[in-house]
Amino acid sequence: MVNFYGSFPVFKNLNLALVLQLKHCGGNMKLNKLITAFIVTSLISTAAMPKSFVVTDVTRNNVNLIAKMIKVVQPELQKNVRNRIAYSLYLTTKKYNVDPKLMIAIIGTESDFVNSKISTTGDLSLAQINTEIWNKEFVRLGLDKLNSKRLKKDENYALSKMAEILNILKKRHSKNDSQWFARYHSHTKKFKNLYSVKVEKRMRMIASIN
Repeated sequence: MVNFYGSFPVFKNLNLALVLQLKHCGGNMKLNKLITAFIVTSLISTAAMPKSFVVTDVTRNNVNLIAKMIKVVQPELQKNVRNRIAYSLYLTTKKYNVDPKLMIAIIGTESDFVNSKISTTGDLSLAQINTEIWNKEFVRLGLDKLNSKRLKKDENYALSKMAEILNILKKRHSKNDSQWFARYHSHTKKFKNLYSVKVEKRMRMIASIN
């Protein structure tokens, strides 16, 4: 992902030069105060003004990149749906520190990005979350229960809960299991291995994007 806050070397170098000048000004207090005021003003403008523009540009770039990843995995998805999911994924993966490529690969494997999908085992939404299984775990961890109705209607909610579940699995299993993400589907070795192959195939497809 693109770095959110760029550096501004022009301002930094200017401030360094002024600090050096201030050092050699000696007893000229009036000049010292003027230089100090200028440094403070330039630091404030450097931190505040360019930052808002950079965040806007970076957000747009990251959402566009995630949309491209989705298109590779599911090229038939309508553009407006793809962009909507891409924006939601951007916010979710940033909040929970989850790799968007992994979430896209899992969603492609689970539901093909169809939020209304309900599996034969009762898994819901584009994230295919089994509320019966995960509600037990959420209660055990002191978390709020999953809202089944909201999962079926609200993509943002479904994606946030998916990221939350992946975080739980990662913290619990990633040190000793390179295929920890496959536990999203099953803890049984046979099914976990089969699932891992499907997800990793989509990860390679995503990796082909320039």
